[in-house]
Amino acid sequence: SDKVSVSLVCRSNYTEVKTRGYLVDSAQFGKGVYRPKSVFQSIDEASLCGSYDYVIVALKALPNIYDCADRVARVITPSTMIMLFQNGIGIEDPFVKRFPLVPIVSTVSFVSVKHENGVLKHGGFSMLASGIHLPEHRLAYADKLQFICDVFGEQGVSSIIEQDIQPYRWQKHILNGSTNPVSVICNGASCQQMAKNPHCRTLLEETMAEIFVLGKKVTGRAFPGVDGIVDPESATSYIKSIPVPVYTSMLVDSQCKRPMERDVILKNPIALAAQHGVDVPHMKALYAMVTMIEEGYSK
Repeated sequence: SDKVSVSLVCRSNYTEVKTRGYLVDSAQFGKGVYRPKSVFQSIDEASLCGSYDYVIVALKALPNIYDCADRVARVITPSTMIMLFQNGIGIEDPFVKRFPLVPIVSTVSFVSVKHENGVLKHGGFSMLASGIHLPEHRLAYADKLQFICDVFGEQGVSSIIEQDIQPYRWQKHILNGSTNPVSVICNGASCQQMAKNPHCRTLLEETMAEIFVLGKKVTGRAFPGVDGIVDPESATSYIKSIPVPVYTSMLVDSQCKRPMERDVILKNPIALAAQHGVDVPHMKALYAMVTMIEEGYSK
């Protein structure tokens, strides 16, 4: 879009993106190359090139390893809108604590994309649901959020704005909070393999049932039903309908012996369950197991 100028901070793939941009192979948008205006190797480098109207945070949410808010602090100014493109529950908290006067947007992305042999492979669907996290900021910054969502929409990405974004975040967590940890324990299974195995499907659906109950208790609202997912059975049916194998990010992290997003995927929801009097035995068991697995390869 000619309405925005995009700069990226890349780490491990800095040289690749700086040299040739992102190669894209999308069932929705076709094939092409995306080249941002600028590519930086660090936040410090990016901070030397002026201020930013929007900062999109797509870091792994690993509060047990680092503070995401601290990582981006050098590029945040009073005029910045922070947009969190991260999975999990409670991801907004460190940013609210660090930047109480800056508008923080919680964005939930429904998209199938993976990085394979230097190419971003994207499926046939992309949707963003965004909402300003703090109620006291919603009116003052509504136009600023509308502008960037319109930009996404003009590029073919369905982008909606919700006053209360948390039901959408819990909607996505139905899959994230179940398939991610179970795939690690299943030692490499795809989401489809897990959903088709009767024993594993039962484990997924019972975990999903806990997420449905907890999410509705925490938000006080029903989930929006994206992708037709309205209960655990429809969730596993949806997984089985995906034509290409899907491997979770937590599984990839465990195979590469990297820290997993276990806190925002499991620990934070478990803490909320305790506060709201919801029993989540499957989530507790999964958290104990993935924690032991990570501790085992982190030594």
